[in-house]
This record gives sequence, structure tokens and C-alpha cells, in this order.
Amino acid sequence: MPSVPDLNNPIRVVFASGTADLNREMLARFQSQLPGVTLVVVSEFEPAFGEWIPWHVHRPFDQNLALVKAALAGRQIVAATVAYDQRSALRDLQRAARTLAPGVLTAFDEDMRTAAPAELRGFLIRRAGRRITRQLLPGGRVHAWLRRIVHPSEAEIPIRARLAQARGLAAARTREPVVPQSLDLAVNPEGVTVVIPSRDGLELLREMLPPLLPQIGQGEVIVVDNGSSDGTADWLAREYPAVRCLRHPEPLSFARAVNKGIHESRYRRLLLLNNDMIVQPGFIDALNAAFEKVPDLFCATAQIFFPEGVRREETGKAVWRQERELDFPVRCDVPLPGEGLTWVLYGSGGCSLFDTAKLRMIGGVAELYDPAYVEDMDFGLRAWKRGWPSVYCDRAMVEHRHRSTTSRFYSERQIDFFVERNYLRFVANVISEPGLFERLWLAGIRRLQLQAMGGRGAALDTLRAVPQINPAPPASTGHLSEDEILALTNGDVAVFGGKSFLERPVVLIASPYLPFPLSHGGAVRIFNLMKLAAEAYDLILVAFVDELATPPEELTAICTQVVLVRRHGTHYRRNTVRPDVVEEFDSSTFRAVLKQAIHQWRPEIVQLEFTWMAQYAEICHPAKTILVEHDITFDLQQQLLAAAQSTGVERLELEQQLAKWRTFETAAWAQVDCVVAMSEKDAATVTGASEVQCVANGVDCERFQPGDIEPEPRRLLLIGSFAHLPNLLALEFFLRDAWPRLGPGYTLHIIGGARHEYYLDYFRDRVTLDLMQPGIEVEGFVSDVRPAYRRASIVLAPLTASAGTNIKVLEAMAMGKVVVSTQAGVNGLTVTPGRDFLLAESFADPIAAITVDENVRKLIERNARLTALRYDWRAIDRQQRALYDRLADA
Repeated sequence: MPSVPDLNNPIRVVFASGTADLNREMLARFQSQLPGVTLVVVSEFEPAFGEWIPWHVHRPFDQNLALVKAALAGRQIVAATVAYDQRSALRDLQRAARTLAPGVLTAFDEDMRTAAPAELRGFLIRRAGRRITRQLLPGGRVHAWLRRIVHPSEAEIPIRARLAQARGLAAARTREPVVPQSLDLAVNPEGVTVVIPSRDGLELLREMLPPLLPQIGQGEVIVVDNGSSDGTADWLAREYPAVRCLRHPEPLSFARAVNKGIHESRYRRLLLLNNDMIVQPGFIDALNAAFEKVPDLFCATAQIFFPEGVRREETGKAVWRQERELDFPVRCDVPLPGEGLTWVLYGSGGCSLFDTAKLRMIGGVAELYDPAYVEDMDFGLRAWKRGWPSVYCDRAMVEHRHRSTTSRFYSERQIDFFVERNYLRFVANVISEPGLFERLWLAGIRRLQLQAMGGRGAALDTLRAVPQINPAPPASTGHLSEDEILALTNGDVAVFGGKSFLERPVVLIASPYLPFPLSHGGAVRIFNLMKLAAEAYDLILVAFVDELATPPEELTAICTQVVLVRRHGTHYRRNTVRPDVVEEFDSSTFRAVLKQAIHQWRPEIVQLEFTWMAQYAEICHPAKTILVEHDITFDLQQQLLAAAQSTGVERLELEQQLAKWRTFETAAWAQVDCVVAMSEKDAATVTGASEVQCVANGVDCERFQPGDIEPEPRRLLLIGSFAHLPNLLALEFFLRDAWPRLGPGYTLHIIGGARHEYYLDYFRDRVTLDLMQPGIEVEGFVSDVRPAYRRASIVLAPLTASAGTNIKVLEAMAMGKVVVSTQAGVNGLTVTPGRDFLLAESFADPIAAITVDENVRKLIERNARLTALRYDWRAIDRQQRALYDRLADA
């Protein structure tokens, strides 16, 4: 039954459906009305004040409406206001306002004009009329097209753009990719052929040849004299007779010139080098080394620098990236310190080393890109589509003197035109997937239209010369689709090498975060078991990060390779059958990285850390898959739901998420080869799995040892990342149940982990904590918690909801500390109350008792240490190695 509104609990509601500025102004005005009545704000983003009810723009109207109704259940809306703004598209929120607050709804428009409830109908009719009128006035679309009829020259840009887009749509529907011919790769002799195209570049060659020639060793240098009139050929014959000079009397395009050199090359690898590139020591060796580390490598490209004082326009890390609609789809990112062998879309045609046979098999450099530009994007993607990657090499360094041959013969507008036209040629001739081709073609034409309307001449020139579309481009025959190739090379990936590859069994670990620093229990487990596993296996770590940065040495020291994938957080919650956290970690880039890493390293095992990473299990074959259930997630959700006090929107959300978790998690168990649980209790929960193993959490008993000094009397310690809601609920329980009863003289030391203040605010609707009380000390992330343990006389684990096992309890026991815990706090651990720890549902009495009884405290401290020794990580590692060996041999 619907709840009856409580007239003693009146509220006023703001439906913030306008722009940010309009919402702020509307909220400020509405705040002053009925000041004694609770203010509620329904909005996409959290307001500066008032009770917030989120409106999820990617969820359907009925679902959002149900959540808002649940939050407002039993409350009487006595006044409401809603924004109508043509610049905002939140029409569903406006509809919700009319549904929930009929008769009391005031409307605001973008000009801050208001309409009282009785005037709302006329207000909406007038707005509809004004929308029609605006279309007929300057700036309106109807007015623009009418003007173009009178002034045809103004219609050229949109008409050409529409015609080009129509051609693209028609081509997408009839596109029939063809499988490229498969040829045997020729095996050339070991060595490097260097091909240098040069047009009137004698002075450049004088600078670039001396540092290059000593590095070649077994190989040759070919200079393609491309219609030079500066005596290049005679000078080479005189000064460098060993350099082969291919003379051509007339200037050729870049592609034709380079292809002459490719045709003449005799060695296994081929270095394309522009004549304004000055190589640094070790350049060729560094590029060659990449071919020894990356199987099936097509291209290794160098790190590009510019002379001091010149802006670095190229870097070597070429990525498929477009932040804004007007941006060119490709850019160069500045590499991170230590980054190397990161996959890139292509290697620069001016300083990259290629597999000669592979380059010849794809037809060399495509000659349709006349006179220059975009050729390297073409051969890079063509190779990727065959399964041949290109990588960036940080240790191969070149200085680009940037005295472009092209700019001496063409104007800036002509060069811009070549780039834009050749990009369209690239889309038309290389992109074979119909859906992707349609998106890129339409976006490319739209970008040119906007730029042409803004006065960019080269954009208009391109619209006037839109190239033909290839109806049968080469299909992708490699392990990645074109969409996946672009996702892999979009700038959200950074690769870091650690130990050299030793040809031991390979284990790939996929984690939702970096397992170092050790900021929470999950990181502690992953890192410690990785460190020990590295003694017998080569480890590849693929992990999400919020921002790309050089990973800690602690990880690169134990991993063959660390691959970071930037995760773009969002406040949006989508309407899917999967839990919100699963959606948050759904990444096409991460999926492409996993497929590429698995193809490159051929791991025996892929280990997926945490439930939500199970969404990637299906792409991990033929590797055996392990899902590590740090806790049974739906079990934890069930406990949180049982503990929830609210009956409104919070409970409704918890119920929906629990149902989704139960479906997703139980299905995940059947998709992997083995589920690893933290306790026998959790293992017994798992159903439908091929294999279930209990590989418990552990502790580094060598690192965590009892100290020699006495702890500080009455000093309590509670460690738990505030990012994990059960830890905040535990702290709330302790502060409510025990802290007021302990009396003066006690100190409570809280370590809340990284960004603890942010998570306090994030969960404030679920947990309210007063941490400013006397005797309470709060810290965020602490890299070494052992001094905190040593000072404490008692360690607290007041968890009310828990799954998995608590690593912090094991650390405290290993340090020889008395732990006072609920049953949930020691969930899954084989420990005896009264001997190894103190079990309590109300904490004040056992804390007070142990504080005054030193003998009992010391006895429990000794027993705790002895019990913790059974959980040493080396014992846990033996279980994990046995599991790895069995799965790898299966």
C-alpha cells in the first residue's frame, strides 16, 4: 500500500533540471521560502545544501521515479520548483516533478521568470511557441536553411557535408571486407637496412649520417635521392661510397620514395629514417631489442625529442585519442618515466624499425597518400589487423631537427589539406568493420564541417575533394578487432618492463587496482602472494589505475611486465542487469589489453582478483582461469541490507544490487576453471564451479613481529580503509556502543587509509561519525603500520558485516597484540575466543577488563603470535603454487 503522507513532516522539493547556473540560482531563491521546512533536492549532481536524492540520467524514467518515491515516502510535499531550460535535456526529471508535485509546482525558466502552480499549463504552451519562433529567427535552424536558399554560397558547407555523410552511410550498408592474401614470410639475413628519403637534403644528411653509421653493424644504408638539385648523389659517392644512392630525377611522394628503398632492402629489419632525424647512442640496438621481447612484432618506434627550446610536437607514443569533437583523432602523448614497449597505433614513418617481410607483405607504404602524411597510420593499422603489433621504445631516442621537406614546397593550407584528405582516405580504405567505419566517417565529416564553418580553409578544401570509399577493404585476420585495436592504443595504457623474460610458466594477474602500496587488505594479499610466486613464475600484472603514473619499484621488481589501464570514473549509473561496480569496471580498453597480453605472453593461468573482474573470464582462454573471491560479494551485500536502518531509497538500492550480485556472482563461478575462497565457510557457499579451493589470507610473520617495548596503556587501535563501507559501519558501532562507556584516559587511534576524508563524505548518507571527540586520533594512509601496532595495547575489529577474512586481525596477532573482535571480525579464521583473541558483542567491558589484567593480556598476546604463525604467507604460497601447477598441467 502507498504510504500516507505525514502532515507533521512537510518538505519542499527542488527538481534541478536546468543548467548548473540556473539550478544554483533557483535553489538560492527557493531556500529562502518556508525556512522551517526541510529542503530536498532531486538532481543529477549533489547540491551545495539540502537533502539530496540522485537522479540517474542513464536509468529509465520508471526506475528513477520509483527511487525518488521511495525517498519521499510518507512525507508531505508542500512546495516544489522545477527548471525549464532549453540548454538542458533533463525532460524526464521535469516529467517527474509534474508527476510528484501536482498543484504545488512552481516553474523557473532560463531567464529566471517564474510560473505559479496555477500558471504552469500556460507557461508550457508559451515555451512551445517560443521554441517555434526561435527557429525562424537568426540563429535558428529553420532560419539558417531558408537563408541558404536565398544565398546558395552559404549552403555549400552543410550540403557538401550531408552528401559526404550520405555516401558514408550508403557505403557502410554495402561494405564487404575481404580477407587479405596470406603469404609465407620471407626470412632475410640478419641485419638492418636503413632507408632515408631525401629531397634537397644534403645539409641534413651531413648532420644525420655521422652518428647513425657506427650503429648499423651488419646492414646497409639506402638514400633515395628524390629529385634533388643540391648534388646529394655526388656528395654521397664522394664522402660515403658505402651508402647506396637510388636516384630519381623527378620528385616522388614520400610513399613512392620509401617503397623504392623497401624494394631494394636485403636485411631482416628495415629502419625508415627521415633526413632531419639525429639518432642518439644505442638507438638501433634499443629498437632491435624490442623484437626480441615482443612476439610477432611489426614495428618498434623511437622516442622523439626536439632541440632545446622547441615545443615537443611528436613523442613517439602515437595514440588514437579525441578529447573534443574538433580534435584530430590522433595525437602524441608524452611518455611516463620508465614506460617502454607500450602498444601504439603506429610507428612514425620517420624513425621506426620494421620487420622487412611483414612490411612487404602488407604492400609497403600505401601510395594513395599523395604527397605525404597518414601513411604510417595506414601501415600501422594494417599490420595490427594481421595480429602484428607496434610498440614504443623509450630507450631508442632521436632528435627531430624538424626542417620539413614538405613545408619548403607546399603552403600551410595545402599541408593541412593533405592531412585531412589523407585521413579520410585512411578511413575509407583501411577501416573494414561497417559500424566503426560509419562512426569514424560521420565524425570526420562533421569535424570538417564545423571547422569549415569556423573559417578553416583546408577543411572546406577537403569537403570539396572527399575521396572515394573502398567498398572492399581488407578484413581483420588477427586476434583483435579494429575496435579493440583502437581501444588498446587510445592513450589509456602504459606498459612497464621489470625482470627479463625467463621462459618460466607465466601467470597473468588482472586486478582492479595496483596492489602496492599496501593500503588495504586486498592489496596486502595480492602483493605478498605475487612476491612469493615470482620465485617460480613469470608474472604479468594488468591493473586499473585512476591516473597513469610510473608504478612502484616493488611491483616492477617482481613482474616481467606491468600494464596500467586508466579507468575513467563517472557518477552515471546505467540501467543494466549487472551490479553497479561491475559496470564501473567494464572497460573496452582493459578487455583489449587482456586479449593482447594473453596473445603475447601465452600465460598458463589468468588470475582475476575480486568478483567484478569475472566479467573478463570469457576472453582469457586458452589460459586456465582463477577467480579470487576476496569475499563472497552477495553475502556481504546481504549483511549490509540486513543492517540497513532506512526503509527508503537506500534500502531499495541495496535490494536491487543484492539481486544483481547474486545473479552475476553465481554465474561467474561457472565461467572459470577454479574459484579461490578465503575460508572454508566461503568455499562452501560457492556452487556450480568446476573447482573450489580455500587459499586463506595470511600475514608476513617475519615483518610483523612482537616488539621489545611495552605498549601504551589504554591505547586502542582500529585499522580499516574507509573506502570499504563495512569498516565505517564497524567504527560507527564502536563509537556508539563502547566509546562513551570507556570513560576518560583511553586513546582511540584510527587509520582510515588513502583518501579517508573523501570516503567519509561519500558514505555520509549511510554512516554518521563524530571523529572530533577528545581522545580520538585519525590518520589516513600509513605506509608502515607496525609502529602503530607496537604502541597499542588493544587492537579492535568491531565489524558488523564481513565476508572473506580480515588481514588486519592476522597482522595484529602476528605482532603479539590482544584483538577484541566481533564474530564477523574473525570470520573464516580458525581462532579460539579467550585464548587467541577476545570475542565481544559489546566492547566496553572486555576492553576495561584486559586493561587492568596484565597477566591475561600477556598470555593472549603469546597465543596470538603462535596462532598467526600458521597463517604465514609462505605456507599460503605453497597452497597457491600447488594449485597453479595442477591447473597448468591439466
